[in-house]
Amino acid sequence: MSVIRSEGWAVRPSFSPHGPIEPVTLLFDETGFTQLAGDPAVAWQTPWSEVTYLRLVRRRGGVTIVAVVANVLYQWRRRRALSRAQFDELVAALSVHGAREMPRSRRNGALAVAGLVTLASFGGYFGGLFTSTPRSSTLTALSAVNLSARDVPGTWGVSTSASSSELETIMPAPGQVITLNPSTTLPAEDSAFNLAANHFQRCLGVQNVNDRIYGLAGQSPTYQVSSPVFSSSSDGGIQVESTAQYYASTLNVTSDVHEMSQASFGRCFAESNADMMIGRSSAATPNLTNGVTYDARTFVKGWVTGGSVAVSIPSIGLTHADLVVVVEAAGHYEVTLAALASDLRAARAAIDNLANALLVRTTSSAALSA
Repeated sequence: MSVIRSEGWAVRPSFSPHGPIEPVTLLFDETGFTQLAGDPAVAWQTPWSEVTYLRLVRRRGGVTIVAVVANVLYQWRRRRALSRAQFDELVAALSVHGAREMPRSRRNGALAVAGLVTLASFGGYFGGLFTSTPRSSTLTALSAVNLSARDVPGTWGVSTSASSSELETIMPAPGQVITLNPSTTLPAEDSAFNLAANHFQRCLGVQNVNDRIYGLAGQSPTYQVSSPVFSSSSDGGIQVESTAQYYASTLNVTSDVHEMSQASFGRCFAESNADMMIGRSSAATPNLTNGVTYDARTFVKGWVTGGSVAVSIPSIGLTHADLVVVVEAAGHYEVTLAALASDLRAARAAIDNLANALLVRTTSSAALSA
């Protein structure tokens, strides 16, 4: 086929650290595609053999192309709509190489506003996870599921110290590795934890003896590791952290998902975590009831649930924020994303992008370990 040229695009993330993201011109031929980015233009040539998960979305406000190159999911967005003829030409050029056109829908709107979604290289990590893999390799694989610096723009800050974030009160310390035997154990308890547990169990309508989240029925993961804390002053201010858990038995994950699939779980879980955050950060004994279900707009197929709640801790200078907790699960894995946002409306796209990144990894690792 002849070369097809399309101008007026922007790419995220950049093809090189702090590289140009716009203006971008795309050239397509039978051997691959070329991206001309920046002014003066820098060229990147990519053969089709290195491109997977090729998708095309047309929306009222423009067009988005999604593709995975070298295990990173890139998104090219054109804010101005293409003509019908231009769009048909683009579809014809990309469909030859496995592209799928995604139908217009509210759910697929996440694609058009998505920023950065990164894939880890699971083949080398998870391929041997269930053979005689050394513990260090297993933990390296588990760490690869978590958020990393590639998931956030270069303007975000990175901290490996839990004391720099209010999330420390509900999430494990950044980089902390917890190795446990797969036996029934209770998490460490304090008054704030008991307050949260009581709140959650009342809210969900589950007895402590049957509760797998805070109660006696809970199973400790075989391995657990947390990401650094990432923060940004954009979108009103936001902090995020993730923690990934590996369970030797998928039955533990299945049982957890059964409890977490209840309609009120997201709201109850967010409220209980906010109670614990406030209780550990101040002398207050909160009992928040303003939580809501948080529906992360993900385009990846997989199990996900979440909740959000407004919090205020004046003693530490936190006058208003929303705590968002998103939980994802597949196979042997459970992953939790916690975000503290000063303006949830503005930060929602960033949180959903990160939830997408984690869900891609969680489901991919589950498929490779099956």
